[in-house]
Amino acid sequence: MAGSMFNRLLSPLLFTLLVAIGLRAAQNVGASPGGSQTTATIFDDITDARERRAFREVWKTSEPSQQRDLAIRFVQQYSRSTLLKEVYELAARASVGAGDLAGGVEWAKRCLRLMPENPSLLVMVADVAAKQHEPELAETSARDAIRYLTHAEAPSAMPPEQWTAIRNELRGTATGVLGRVAALRGQYKAAEQSLLTAVTLNPRDLEALYILGVVRIAERDDGNAAAPLAHVMRSHGPLSEPARSLLRQVFDRRPPSDATFEDYAGSLKWTPPTPVPAAAVTSTPARYAGSIACRDCHPAVYRKWQATGMAKMLQPYRAADIIGDFSGTQTVSGSVRAILVDGKHFVEIRKGGGNEWVRYPVDYTIGSKWQQAYATRLADNRLLVFPIQYSRLRSAWVNYWEIVDARGSPRTAIDQFHQVPADTVYQSTCAPCHTSQLKFENGVSAPGAATFREPGINCEMCHGPSLSHVERMKSGFRTSRAAAEPPIDFKRIAPEQSAAICAQCHAQSAVHGAETGGAVNYSEGGEWYRTYSTHLLSDFPRAAFFRDGRFRATTFISEAFARSQCFRKGGATCVSCHDPHPSDAAANPTSLKFTGEPNEMCVQCHADFREAPVRHTRHAPGTEASHCVSCHMPRIVDALLFKARSHQIDDVPDQAMTARFGNDDSPNACSSCHRDRDAVWLQTQMTARAGSPK
Repeated sequence: MAGSMFNRLLSPLLFTLLVAIGLRAAQNVGASPGGSQTTATIFDDITDARERRAFREVWKTSEPSQQRDLAIRFVQQYSRSTLLKEVYELAARASVGAGDLAGGVEWAKRCLRLMPENPSLLVMVADVAAKQHEPELAETSARDAIRYLTHAEAPSAMPPEQWTAIRNELRGTATGVLGRVAALRGQYKAAEQSLLTAVTLNPRDLEALYILGVVRIAERDDGNAAAPLAHVMRSHGPLSEPARSLLRQVFDRRPPSDATFEDYAGSLKWTPPTPVPAAAVTSTPARYAGSIACRDCHPAVYRKWQATGMAKMLQPYRAADIIGDFSGTQTVSGSVRAILVDGKHFVEIRKGGGNEWVRYPVDYTIGSKWQQAYATRLADNRLLVFPIQYSRLRSAWVNYWEIVDARGSPRTAIDQFHQVPADTVYQSTCAPCHTSQLKFENGVSAPGAATFREPGINCEMCHGPSLSHVERMKSGFRTSRAAAEPPIDFKRIAPEQSAAICAQCHAQSAVHGAETGGAVNYSEGGEWYRTYSTHLLSDFPRAAFFRDGRFRATTFISEAFARSQCFRKGGATCVSCHDPHPSDAAANPTSLKFTGEPNEMCVQCHADFREAPVRHTRHAPGTEASHCVSCHMPRIVDALLFKARSHQIDDVPDQAMTARFGNDDSPNACSSCHRDRDAVWLQTQMTARAGSPK
């Protein structure tokens, strides 16, 4: 039975998926999918020849017991390998194939510790846990897998049509697990619904079909239980005989007749359910009022919003908004300089390697808090972002593309600016997150055809289209409205939707594709809020993650927050800690609530730590180390030119990971401060009983 289970869990489709997202190295060399490509494979990530040979041996071995043993040996010999995640997954699948289900789950947990968003492995864990009668683990793993799969784009190395089949198989198996768990709990109606969905997504899932028959018998619905059982019986698989036995019981309970059991079984035909088509959009088109319309009734909030970085994300050129040094004294790479001529700001870029400088006017400013970029408008309406940005932190110009891109990317070469590299065009590279209601007009997807209602992030990007609301208020017509009806009140909506609204711009994995009508970062029909497709995190380069699996870059802030138990179990949202329009925006660039008492952001939920915080922090009150975020949200995440706080909020200093990978590849809040202390000291401190401040 174990071997057949392994074959089902690693069917040809799933094996193709494993190869596509495992064997190859992440193809994109930049910060997000879709950049410069490389033909490197996963083997090229290993610099040590012996380690490469050992991994290749693990990968190519097909016999489960042997592959498991080789994987375990690899982990013992190369405990700091960049490929531990892949080896853990191979060990997990091989263990299941060898019949060691408990071992398979344990190895899978190690892999998921480094990359929780692994839907195919989560499906395996869910399936095995259900068989091991661990309903909580089975249900959690299945739901996580479904959540990651529902809107996932095809891996970059896989044709979309192949991905559709694989995704359906995975979702079907996960949904079938939910049906099994519900059946174990006696929730037969819920179980039947899940199992029907499972066999709709994956008609070849005979186990789900068998359990559907069992559930219907439990519901005393022999008539509808017979056909699925007969279909499984004729499969000649491991469930064929159990299905025959149950179907015989159904037959024996029927009124007497001349038909034999074989005649009865042969007369039964199972027809898989027909997938339900997506509901047609019937609601009226979204109607936007614009931010100024909000000002009349909400003047204080409007004024505070105007002072925020979101409102200033993109602004038409005004000399007063410039924060950069345009004296011309700072030249970047000898190829670009910012100058001021008759009160107007320009950027000059050297042409080729000669002495000719090409002058471009500054037509837009981008950003205002820590850094400011500038763009010029071309004749065809494209906005071209200059390669240099001014850093307030350094009081100097930096080559932005050189910082965020891999070496050799076309846009890192300043002298290529005149050729307009595609990735420097604002409408296609920046605008989905930096402007409001971006749209390609008349179905033309060329960047020059893109328009937006407002520069920056306006009220309706977060609260939804509000013209109907404005009209009602002005007419004096008052009526109650549903929580999800714009303008959104964030106190009334579910945590998942609240966080998803922020993730429109703060999720690196979101795919901002245009709708049929051209809308890019909003929706013109149906519900105003769009659920975006997402890139699988396996599509991102290894450089996006620490060796311990945490994110390195602040661009993954939503993905990190989604991992947190504060969100997953506690219902915390972005606005639990942030105020998008604070009263002190200039002095509070991160828009935090409780700026005077930062621990209030945590103890508003964790009230038991309010009275005696030292017992938990073991640091003197008022010190940096006594703040909750110092340990649970350490400053380890790359925010370009400074370190920002991790938003994987339930982060706990993990001395074992730091000892394994080192503080650079597994930064630790404790050792980041106590640099003179070793891992033994850290282990002692983490396991010591709470005592006096240290």
